[in-house]
Amino acid sequence: MSNSFHDQLVATRDRKHSKNHPFFELWAQGKLTREQTAFYCTQHYHFVAEYLNWMAYEASQIPLRDVKNYLFENLGDEENPDDRHLDMLKDYVAASGVARDSVEGTLVLAGTDGLQSWGWRMVYQTPWQGAVAGMFIGLESQFLDICKKIVPALHKHYGYAPHAREIRFFEEHVYADEIHGSKGFAIVEKYCNTPELQALAIKTVEQATIRRWRYMNSIYWYALHGKEEDTPSLQV
Repeated sequence: MSNSFHDQLVATRDRKHSKNHPFFELWAQGKLTREQTAFYCTQHYHFVAEYLNWMAYEASQIPLRDVKNYLFENLGDEENPDDRHLDMLKDYVAASGVARDSVEGTLVLAGTDGLQSWGWRMVYQTPWQGAVAGMFIGLESQFLDICKKIVPALHKHYGYAPHAREIRFFEEHVYADEIHGSKGFAIVEKYCNTPELQALAIKTVEQATIRRWRYMNSIYWYALHGKEEDTPSLQV
């Protein structure tokens, strides 16, 4: 019996799920410094700032009320001026010894830039059903499992009490992304209603996971080894 469309989406995402990246393995074991985890957060800031713009763009283009409502609901949660999620991320960065007001101006790694650029190509050039699959399933749904992996480490290895303000960004995404993720899957499954759209969704999810993995590679090499690029050395 063939797998359902839902199962195919999950399997495609999980083949290159960033929760399994060596950077998060080290974080879960408490083997990263606070500064290294904060550097990850600066790149996540640059990524998410563009992700929110992708959602706003798609919300302006998609005519269907339930999809628009979901996008605006998600944006509203992220950009609530009284409790903005990117400000929560800055709380963690500041608690890790990095200046809070430095985040926007931090280096954007090549892997981060590549993910940002690919995302804009996706929303501009891909039918919206494929684009939302890439966004909701290929990218956003990963973060729930990433947070489930590192939150226990923040308690055990980094000394943060449960519900501490400094780690709210990670703890609250466990709850928020559980809700957003299920709604995102439901929308993709509802509107990818032809074999062609389902194939497009699976392809876009696969591309999204590959781009996010490359982004994590870039963070790993810079945070742990100070390596900003991968130019090969000439062996004489």
